[in-house]
Amino acid sequence: MLERTANRVRAAAGPAVLGGAFKRFVSASDRSRGVYPALGELAARWRETSPPRGLTAHELRVFSQNGEDGVLAEVFRRIGIGGGGFVEFGASDGAEGNAAFLAQVLGWPGTLLEADEAAFAALERRYAGSPAVRTVRAAVEPGTVEALFDRAGVPEEPDLLSIDVDGADYWIWEAIVGHRPRVVVVEYNGDLDPREPRVLPYAKGRRWDHTSGYGASLAALEALGAQKGYRLVHSELAGVNAFFVREDLAGPLPAGDDVPRRTASHSLLGHGHPPPRRAPAWHAPRPDGTPARRDPR
Repeated sequence: MLERTANRVRAAAGPAVLGGAFKRFVSASDRSRGVYPALGELAARWRETSPPRGLTAHELRVFSQNGEDGVLAEVFRRIGIGGGGFVEFGASDGAEGNAAFLAQVLGWPGTLLEADEAAFAALERRYAGSPAVRTVRAAVEPGTVEALFDRAGVPEEPDLLSIDVDGADYWIWEAIVGHRPRVVVVEYNGDLDPREPRVLPYAKGRRWDHTSGYGASLAALEALGAQKGYRLVHSELAGVNAFFVREDLAGPLPAGDDVPRRTASHSLLGHGHPPPRRAPAWHAPRPDGTPARRDPR
């Protein structure tokens, strides 16, 4: 089926290079879909002789982009559920995301925010019959995030906050002070050295240009999380999302060297984003998580 689709697209588009690129994309997607279900089985075979460290063996992909579904299941198995539901942005059309399984299978209440008109229309349609799930069309910015939460009725302590806006993720999390999620999943820039704190200055309305010149490094988010009272417990195999758990709950979860700090490996093939057209003006956060120079919001 996938091979036939690739051939049809190649024939319709003409250039052989397009067909090759599409086939590589299909192959990569197919590969990651196959790897995740096997992780737990293979890890179990090693459990007695070489027990897996950290949460990597729990990665599993159902509705998430990578292995986030399985990691969240294990995190909440260990820390429990508080009943505060979820908040996720940008949620796109709802077909893929960190809260999709929670909403569609487990029936969790929550709020999904998306700015794009077409994607939001699909998101709203998907959850039209789910009164526990609120869909909000809005562009989330540091200066508006708390007001959006209040307007949507987000509780002070949601179980899960998932931040994926392709750029201002660091600044949005920094701005959330009136809500204390139990678990935070936030996208980081895996093309940056995960040991070096780097963050791109905030600029309202900045859009991702599909290069590696965006967002913040894992180290920058780790410093911010520590300042806010959160511990880094995992970064997933694809090097895209970092998992933080509030310190008062994080006891049964990995710490220190048991937490992998991964670089980008999109589709689990070691791929990253192409370099930016111009060198970004990265800032280095201080130990307390704040950047060396704070740009106007």
